[in-house]
Amino acid sequence: MPRVIIIGASRGIGLELARQYAGAGWEVLATVRRDADLPEIAGVTGAVADMLDEDSLAKVAAQAGSGWDVLIVNAGVNVVDTNLASLVADDWTRVMTTNALGPMLVARQLGGAVKDGGTIAALSSTMGSITQGGGGYYAYRMSKAALNMGLMNLSQELRPRRIKVVALHPGWVKTDMGGASAAVEIPDSVSGLRRVIDTLPGGKAAQYLDYQGAVLPW
Repeated sequence: MPRVIIIGASRGIGLELARQYAGAGWEVLATVRRDADLPEIAGVTGAVADMLDEDSLAKVAAQAGSGWDVLIVNAGVNVVDTNLASLVADDWTRVMTTNALGPMLVARQLGGAVKDGGTIAALSSTMGSITQGGGGYYAYRMSKAALNMGLMNLSQELRPRRIKVVALHPGWVKTDMGGASAAVEIPDSVSGLRRVIDTLPGGKAAQYLDYQGAVLPW
């Protein structure tokens, strides 16, 4: 039975990842931040953890053990700072810490649970692409660009273990963050993300792909 750990599965993309993987016969360990949000899905084991709290992540790592095929970091936050005048330092720090540092702490605590040759994936965004960068949303764009750099570094460090590392853009998805006007339904995004993860080639540095498998410019 293949096995996946999902960080951030209380709602939206993370919850649907847990649902689809469990439905496909995978063993699923899914984390949320509060007991009240633990998923009630057959085949899914829930755990409470905050990716900025390494003690809680260490407990998940002890629960997980080793031999997992995939680790997915889904959790993230955003704020509305559409121009420089609306940029708030405290908000920037919170978004940067959560979106860029958080996945690195997850990898530090749970990377050992992933088997050699496995996969570590983190939800990024085209908004983190410097090449395609648009205006506004300073905190979110900068945090995802920093995340992408962190994942590139991580792929180099984990090369001896042949672990594949990927930054994934899920599309503009109809989540709480994406809004009702978004173009992609959650199940469609998740199905695509799973296909990309399943077919990810090894032997490369970190890759930056969208949910349809298209290569994105860093």
